[in-house]
Amino acid sequence: MAKKAGRGYGLGIDLGGTKILAGVIDLDNGDVLATAKKRTRAERGETELLDRLGDVAEEALDAAKLPKGATVHGAGVAAAGQIDAARGTIIGSPNLPGVINASVGPVLSKRLKLPVRLANDVQGAAMGELGFGAGQGVDRALCVFVGTGIGGALIDSGRLDSGVTTTAGEIGHTVVAADGRYCGCGGRGHLEAYASRTAITKRLLEELRRGRHSVLRDLLKEEGGDAGEPEAIRSGMIAKAVEDNDELMLEVLREAAHYLGLGLASAINFFNPQRIILGGGVVEAVPLFVELVQPIALREALPVPANAVELVAAKLGDNAGIVGAALLGSESEGTRE
Repeated sequence: MAKKAGRGYGLGIDLGGTKILAGVIDLDNGDVLATAKKRTRAERGETELLDRLGDVAEEALDAAKLPKGATVHGAGVAAAGQIDAARGTIIGSPNLPGVINASVGPVLSKRLKLPVRLANDVQGAAMGELGFGAGQGVDRALCVFVGTGIGGALIDSGRLDSGVTTTAGEIGHTVVAADGRYCGCGGRGHLEAYASRTAITKRLLEELRRGRHSVLRDLLKEEGGDAGEPEAIRSGMIAKAVEDNDELMLEVLREAAHYLGLGLASAINFFNPQRIILGGGVVEAVPLFVELVQPIALREALPVPANAVELVAAKLGDNAGIVGAALLGSESEGTRE
């Protein structure tokens, strides 16, 4: 039977630099009914990326086995990069190479026969945390997700504030080191070049090539990974190295936490939030990261706003993006039965 009461269901898609995750969400309680996942493979071009998005969306819908007559109100895509929400396009992203002005919304809407809305990936995750996670009941918050890159989203008056061009919250491109390392966007000294998962793995590989001892050497051999590629060091390896108190791993994490703390201190001073929600692959793999970041951020911020803010870990984990994207998509008009 169809769902008699409540808001029905939504389809959420999290399009990241390394994977596409789609899920069917119960919009009343945030429960994830079914998911499907594929590698992103953005380097293979826009056409294949759009096909993969459609495939993974349909797989999730099929796996959900919704009752006959159930209503899917819309689809949302939370994508890494700069978004033109009005046109439903991904303008570009350093983490999605070759994806420029990709018409994700119109193409996916035609294939799924659903209205589709787009948002930045962290804006999507922030909506999920706001609706069903660590952002519930908070009027003013900053969400920061540390993964392939570093993204941020602002919550003001209990709602997502995406700014004039829907790009508000790009804390990953805050300058934390003048004339510093090059960022994937082409700028220099950006936070993302110092504290993202990509930055962390690059630093680890640099030190391994210099001959530093680390349990990571054995882990890479066991997994058959290529020590020349940052992607070879996966989140599970990072977590294992931390568990083993690996000196190199902890050194690099402390360095990343230092820079993230500086970036958050500036955000505390400027935005004066009640709560900062930290999430993403690095935080999920290494909960210790929040503990390393917190004292630096609070020490470097001005005392008054620092005393008023709390730093917490996100609650929805890997599902934050799809839950938030589904909430976003449900705001569109139109349904699929």
